Amino acid sequence: MKGYTMNEITVIGLGNYGLDELPYGIYQLLNNTAEVYVRTLKHPVIDELPDVNWQSFDAVYERHDQFAAVYDEIVELLAAKSKQGPVVYAVPGHPMVAETTTQLLLNRDDVKVTIKGGKSFIDDLFTAAGYDPNDGFQLLDATQFETNHVNIRNALVVTQVYNQIVASDLKIALMTKYPDDHPVMIVTGARGASASLCHVPLYELDHDFTESNLTSLFIPPVTDEGLNGEFSTLIGVMERLVSPDGCPWDQQQTHQTLKRYLVEESYELMAAIDADDIDNIIEELGDILLQVVFHTALGEKEALFDIKDVVTSITEKMIRRHPHVFGTETVTTVDELHRVWEDEKRKEGKEQRDFKAEKAFANVVMALYERMQQGETIENAIKEVADETR
Repeated sequence: MKGYTMNEITVIGLGNYGLDELPYGIYQLLNNTAEVYVRTLKHPVIDELPDVNWQSFDAVYERHDQFAAVYDEIVELLAAKSKQGPVVYAVPGHPMVAETTTQLLLNRDDVKVTIKGGKSFIDDLFTAAGYDPNDGFQLLDATQFETNHVNIRNALVVTQVYNQIVASDLKIALMTKYPDDHPVMIVTGARGASASLCHVPLYELDHDFTESNLTSLFIPPVTDEGLNGEFSTLIGVMERLVSPDGCPWDQQQTHQTLKRYLVEESYELMAAIDADDIDNIIEELGDILLQVVFHTALGEKEALFDIKDVVTSITEKMIRRHPHVFGTETVTTVDELHRVWEDEKRKEGKEQRDFKAEKAFANVVMALYERMQQGETIENAIKEVADETR
């Protein structure tokens, strides 16, 4: 293979469909290569070029339960082969679109990787869906799907939905973000008008599912009331309320005037918890969350801080104070856990205090609350708590 060097791997894309869409240069390369390694033999181009010496990694899939292990082994095998001479490795679609093995190869220092593209499935999928990607979209892998990565305001394309089990797991995950009846388009062999399209509500995603390694999902954006469960929507509502064209009462509030409402809402949440009233717990937790968002909206209005500052602060604190979870610290007992927690607080510059006003305040409030819940009048409850805390 003239022009190639030792330890070089050329990754070529077979395109999204058959031979008629394969670039001529790639067609020539395939026919002039002694061996072409492929992740899987399940592709139309491979069927149409029986004279090419295809070397498949399909057997690797049989040896592992997790895709990550499959991809790791394929890459190790390719790297080992490249030490013996130049390697041509063919993948479905375009090598840089939804192809994990390409990324793993590019991350290695011991091989030189050359990319020769084929047509990606993305163009055909958007054609089939009648959607302009300029309006915004996400591309996620069903085998590595994490719900918190999903932005329901954008269209979502999910690849590698290759069997009913994957579809079922994906449905359960998606139903935590989308309405149960949100429309989903199942696209198999995306090729414009020739694609196999199936329109279903989300809750039927895994019903009568046809297995194919060419299946992806197209999920349109959520609009209107469907966005009310998004945290960003709540942020936007609160920002509007404190804005010049918002609510006069909200506009007048300050951090000082809002303090008592945090206490009031905390009381109502405790009462809902004691009553084991789930609907009310949800409502009161929302009211507590509103206090956070309200203070944050005021902070942003005053150009002092915003919600990102608040979320970053608590996220970093939780990670920092749990080195036994997010770091290398080992904890086996509750006492050790307390030690780790206090150690991290000291590293943050927080001094040990003999008297903690916040705990004393909580003790008084809880004692008062418990007596009121037992039917004591507010006057008697206050007197009893005052006597006990002198």
